[in-house]
Amino acid sequence: MVQIGLNMGPRHAQILGWAKSFTCKLTAEQMVYDDSDLLGAMSLLWALVKAYLPQEIIKPVQDWLDEGFPTMATQNIPEGY
Repeated sequence: MVQIGLNMGPRHAQILGWAKSFTCKLTAEQMVYDDSDLLGAMSLLWALVKAYLPQEIIKPVQDWLDEGFPTMATQNIPEGY
């Protein structure tokens, strides 16, 4: 879970793109499976945060996200999957 979402790349070659944190050669199917597990865990974490933190904290964050902030995605799973 070190890298997920958008990444600007290394300092010497700044390129905007989806982050990739796989260190070994995996099949495309395994990468999609791992990414979907990660997105599921992040969704669960956000649901727990919304359930237990006060609305005074959550509402401004949720309003900011609703203004057009990109949804969760990875290099192998497109936005809105």
